[in-house]
Amino acid sequence: MIRNAKIKIGTVACLILTATLMFTSCEERILDLSPVHALSDETAYESPERCELAVIGAYDAAQCGYYETSDAYTRGYPFGAASIMQGEMRGEDMVNTAAFYDFTYSTTYDLTTANNKSYWEASFEAINRYNVVLEGIASATENGVLTQTQGDEYRAELLFLRALTYHSLLIHFALPYGVEGNNNYGLPIYTKAINTKERVEEARKIGRATVDETYKQALDDLDEAENLFSTNDLHKVNGITRASKGSVIALKTRVYLHKRDWNKVKEEASKIVGETTAPFTSPIGGYALTASPADPFTSYSNNTESVFSIENSATDEGSVNGAMAAMMSARSGGRALVAFSPILYNNTTYWSTNDKRRSLLIYSASTDYWYCDKYQRVTTREEYAPIIRYAEVLLNYAEAELRREGGNEALALELLNAVRNRALENPSTEAYTTASFADKKAFVDAILWERRIEFFGEGRRWEDIHRLAADDISPSGGIPKKIDFSSSTKKGAFVLGEEPKEEFFKSSRPFIPYTDKRFLWPIPINDVVRNPTLAVQQNAGW
Repeated sequence: MIRNAKIKIGTVACLILTATLMFTSCEERILDLSPVHALSDETAYESPERCELAVIGAYDAAQCGYYETSDAYTRGYPFGAASIMQGEMRGEDMVNTAAFYDFTYSTTYDLTTANNKSYWEASFEAINRYNVVLEGIASATENGVLTQTQGDEYRAELLFLRALTYHSLLIHFALPYGVEGNNNYGLPIYTKAINTKERVEEARKIGRATVDETYKQALDDLDEAENLFSTNDLHKVNGITRASKGSVIALKTRVYLHKRDWNKVKEEASKIVGETTAPFTSPIGGYALTASPADPFTSYSNNTESVFSIENSATDEGSVNGAMAAMMSARSGGRALVAFSPILYNNTTYWSTNDKRRSLLIYSASTDYWYCDKYQRVTTREEYAPIIRYAEVLLNYAEAELRREGGNEALALELLNAVRNRALENPSTEAYTTASFADKKAFVDAILWERRIEFFGEGRRWEDIHRLAADDISPSGGIPKKIDFSSSTKKGAFVLGEEPKEEFFKSSRPFIPYTDKRFLWPIPINDVVRNPTLAVQQNAGW
């Protein structure tokens, strides 16, 4: 986001922050945007330029929300960095090295812990921001400030962000689609701007929708957004950090994968995967895998593979206490608070020793540990947060094609190999063939491991653990047991081809079945206290 001048997006507009949903003191909050001076609600949509700034403000809400309730600082919630860090710390392929993420890593969180509480609060702050701007854009279009096409495309961007945010909340606060339990609670669905006292009172009466209803809302938003975009082109302002038709379709492949609607994954993926043999190139947006697996990170602002990322900059990022490079990097200046796990590193069954993606790791002799090196700018921390890459679309498609009735296994193999082969030293001899898999489970396992290898350090691990909790072929079963850093540092934990020693694990970080209350984050204490409707709809056991 660009931060120079200041724009106030509503005094009463965010009253819900202090009332029902803990969007605290938003009437005092500002978004720093460029290049205009302070605007009121009444003037925010009086010109096309001001409408553009309002939409930028919605992206800013997705990128860097307030951490805790003090309004003193931001940490990249929900998507500027936090979705990545929390997605990794809830899984087992990265290791927490200090107290910083230990509540998440050790599943010792509760209704008051900052990480899960801030994730919920910042996400609903963002949703309300989208809704405020949606209403403003609708008014500007109706009044002729914007053309119908301009208004439609702004609306499409905002609906995309709302769907992305709701789906992200689902994977942390609700059970997977189709899994019984927890009263089938999804999320409270807000589609109106909460910007008057009357709207606040209305919001206090909105309870949690079902999981199915919440998925339906996200998919309805995405379907509408796809239809509102007037072209198949990338966004003219920034093709990576502004949503376009291709971004919408790519996100639909993810949402339908979580919904286990394999036929719909295929339907959506085939729109942006035109061929049936590699190399694959999207007829919408021109997406394609980059030549090197490093390119989406070293060239994060200009590459063909990044379908949608959240923009950070040297003046607006998740901070030394939240940005990806600050947290994960062992380069000089990095804090190295999140390390790479021997669980993934040591695996050579699926991850060959000469795989080029191993070059996206960096070794620290001081800890005898490896660290993710996808984010290298530890001082400026301006690297974009990757949300959807074309590699994910291909692997979503591959898995759905393999799982769906009457699916094309040859196509699934081609899609899997497209992602894997670019990282192999000799793909002509190392590529998977139909003989590589004894049965469908072995094939599915290969795709799932490929996802772990391809997306390490990008926050995707928890998404797969969550959706596969009760899977019929390769169930995760719940939260996996995790390596303990203090028990494994300087112990020679990284040995290719060897299983990590049991002594590297700790009883305080055990396997936790998805039936345990800790599989889901609880609704934060603030909302339980202040919202009488949500107070009686807490996640089971909390």
